[in-house]
Amino acid sequence: MKYVRYLSVAALFALPVVLLVSSWLTFRELEQLKGVYLRDRAAMLAARLETIPEERFEAEAGTVAADEPALLDLRIFDDGEAGADRAALDPIWRGEALFRTEDLRGVFRAYIPFHSGSRLRVARIDLASAAADRLAANARRNVIASTGAAFVLLALSFYVLWSAHRNARLEKRQLELEHLAHLGKVSAVLAHEIRNPLGTIKGFSQLAAEKADADVRALVEPITDEARRLERLVNDLLLYGRAPEPHARMVDWAALAGDLEAHARAIAGARPVRIAVASEVARLRTDPDLLKQILLNLIRNAAEAGAEEIRITADRDGGGLAIAVEDDGPGIPDAVRQRLFEPFFTTKAAGSGLGLSIARKLATALDARLVLRDVKPHGTRAELAFARIETEIGAAVCRQS
Repeated sequence: MKYVRYLSVAALFALPVVLLVSSWLTFRELEQLKGVYLRDRAAMLAARLETIPEERFEAEAGTVAADEPALLDLRIFDDGEAGADRAALDPIWRGEALFRTEDLRGVFRAYIPFHSGSRLRVARIDLASAAADRLAANARRNVIASTGAAFVLLALSFYVLWSAHRNARLEKRQLELEHLAHLGKVSAVLAHEIRNPLGTIKGFSQLAAEKADADVRALVEPITDEARRLERLVNDLLLYGRAPEPHARMVDWAALAGDLEAHARAIAGARPVRIAVASEVARLRTDPDLLKQILLNLIRNAAEAGAEEIRITADRDGGGLAIAVEDDGPGIPDAVRQRLFEPFFTTKAAGSGLGLSIARKLATALDARLVLRDVKPHGTRAELAFARIETEIGAAVCRQS
């Protein structure tokens, strides 16, 4: 299949390339023919000069020149004379060259020796290069047309190749979307089926732990902990499979930041993590539940990555807003970066692989863009960028704990 694709691409570009090469070769041949024609005209003029008797040369040379419409200038050099044309004439006087031609920006110059009686002379003949254009006018038009057609075909070939590549990417993306939609539906069904028995297990384990003695409680508590972990997974599955419907309202950033800080403390547990919160806005219009869910997922990722400091900021960006969760953790490995938002992909032993997928899905619902960047010398900045959002400026929020 790969070789068929390569052959198709080669065939697509073969015709315009052949046309371009053919046009270039034809153009070179036309230039060579043009030079041959002008050289022959100059040689014929020198031959006519050679037929003039020496005693009438000065009088009749002008007549010969007048009969040549393409002649721009004619100068006769006697034996050994050179002047400013020494570089061209000396090889002819010494017998090292039979003639000499030059192309001088629209002027074809030829140095041709001839005999006038007993004397050897050299005629410097300047002909207009345009005199040869009429011979190749039709051929030149054909070459130009072929070259233009070749470039058009080349552009069309690139367009066809780009369209095919784009369509292949769109088809691949469509298949991925269909696959993700199917995963979402399956996840929602499984989550609903698991939720009820899981609630029963969690409830009875908690009840058993409350009534049991210390030895039995130590055996029952892991059941409760694992039930809570499964409950979080079920909630993630339900959230991933459900299409979010934002309900925007004005939200107080200080209250939201306080909530996020408390949750960050709970996620960090006993680990000493510094949490800094700063904002340039006092209020913003958004869905607080969806925004909180996104930021909590980002905070959980930072905490579980081993960060010692987590900074939550909200800064205005023109008419928009950038809300970021930045940490000083180990950062994101290059091998993982390409699959960050892929559902069920995780590098954690107990992770579901849905956190960032859900965060991006919720960000899209809020008309925002979620971007993850590396921070120097180490760490990650997860930024939620709103192109346009209603905000209110008030007292800046800035605290660290």
